[in-house]
This record gives sequence, structure tokens and C-alpha cells, in this order.
Amino acid sequence: MNPEQASAADFAQVRSLLLTCELPDSDLSPGHMNDFLVLRADDGLVGCVGLERAGDAGLLRSLAVAPESRGAGLGDVLLHAIEARAGTAGIQRLFLLTTTAPDFFAARGYLSCPRSDAPDTIQATSEFASICPASATCMARALGSTTSS
Repeated sequence: MNPEQASAADFAQVRSLLLTCELPDSDLSPGHMNDFLVLRADDGLVGCVGLERAGDAGLLRSLAVAPESRGAGLGDVLLHAIEARAGTAGIQRLFLLTTTAPDFFAARGYLSCPRSDAPDTIQATSEFASICPASATCMARALGSTTSS
């Protein structure tokens, strides 16, 4: 299963998946799908991940896998694909906020850091500024660095 570029037509399914996975969706619009990748199965969308670009930094967001599809490595497939896309776009460092998956990201080379370490352009995103709670773990990873398996 390979990630595909999302389209505006995928918006409703992406929002539904995010709600199922208890991830924020209130600031998303169909236009955001230009920076999303999706995984499809015969019965519909089973995964998604998004990227917000901010100069040479990026915000990884909305990495979600349908509960019935977890445990098959789809989160890794999505993460590697969005990291490759970010690298191609000239992004040198990815940031993310998570309340549920710090161990997942730590095992893949992301390090916890204070929110204040993120560039102002990342801190100004709605996810950083208002959507994710202050208790969310901020993590970052330089692209091109080695990850643990």
C-alpha cells in the first residue's frame, strides 16, 4: 500500500478519520488536502498525514491510521512518505505536537523539545497557537538524520 496525494474530494473522509482518531480537524479545509497524503484500502481511506510548510521548517500533522488497520506498519509508511516530501520541498526540520504518540515518534528519531524551540513561523500555526493543548509534547527531527528501527 502506497500513499497517494490527497485531493479536495478526500476532505470529508480525512476529517472523519481524524475525528475517529481523536485528532484536531477544526482548522482544516479542502485546500489543505494539497499537503496531505492518504492511504486507501478497498473499503475507503485507512490513513492520512499532513504537512504545513513554514520556510525551511515544517509541521507534521494529522498522522492517523484507522483503528482496524493499525499494527501493519501503515504509520511508518505515511511518516516516511511525508518526510520524503518535506525533504524534496527543502524542509530541513520537522516539528510536531502529540498528546498520544510520543513513543511512536521517539522511536523514529524525533526528540522532545520546548515549544519555544520551534521557529516563529511554526509557532504561529493554528495547531501550535490554539488547537493543541499546552500539555502536548513538542517534538522535532532534522531531515536526513538517522532513525532508529
